[in-house]
Amino acid sequence: MFERKIILSYQLQELMNLSKKIKKVKRKIIRIDEELCTGCGKCVISCAEGALAIIDGKAKVISEILCDGLGACIGECPEGALKIEERDALEFNEEIVEMHLEKLKNEGKSELLEDFVQETTIKNEKMQDSSGFCCISSETIVFDEKWTDSDDVNEIKSALRQWPVKLTLVNPKAPYFSNRELIIASDCSPFIYGEFHRKILRGRPMISTCPMLNINESELNKLKEILRYNPIEKLILILVDVGCCLKFKIYLDPILNAINRKIEINEVVINRRGEIIKNEILN
Repeated sequence: MFERKIILSYQLQELMNLSKKIKKVKRKIIRIDEELCTGCGKCVISCAEGALAIIDGKAKVISEILCDGLGACIGECPEGALKIEERDALEFNEEIVEMHLEKLKNEGKSELLEDFVQETTIKNEKMQDSSGFCCISSETIVFDEKWTDSDDVNEIKSALRQWPVKLTLVNPKAPYFSNRELIIASDCSPFIYGEFHRKILRGRPMISTCPMLNINESELNKLKEILRYNPIEKLILILVDVGCCLKFKIYLDPILNAINRKIEINEVVINRRGEIIKNEILN
């Protein structure tokens, strides 16, 4: 760990030295109308420089330095929320873009990107990597006893066999991910579906997130790590029948393509009355 910190410190110093050369100039840059933005993420996927991210359910330019202002992302937005404007902005820097893209491919050094973005952009706390135990209750716990359903109709036993469950807080190398199956549940679904523990969770590992409010670059990188480092062969998506929830597949597809391993996707959709309206294998 000490050696890793030395490497990160050296690379961070390199980036900070480069940032001293950056000045504000009048140039073209992307502007995002947050009232129109639905957070679908299509612009994020199309940005070759990695300048965009979904933060608090909205697309944002995470650093002016990374945005070339050419507008390749504009045509991908179904809501017309992206436009090019001309204003004073930090000068686009190809050298830093290359380092940034390299960082996105190297999950072992994710802290460096967050630190640099925090230093050179608006200080958005949501962009910080939360794998560093931002929550004092995020210590990994495995409940070893095997889950069995209760014969008592008045008792629904908890089928949870791990802690934590939030994607923001889990450790990608936690032992409970050494399983063939993984449940990814939207935050609302366990509240809506009354039989969630008994008919869905059933002692299997799970993570929860909200495609509208939680998903950001740090969380997507963490999900990629979970799938890359563990023998998961099947994902069970538990989603609610609302637009913001159903778009989760937009974020998942690039991750599955990047890890280049066959993983079966079982999508379960629940309506707001607590009824399963879809349960099918997508691939």
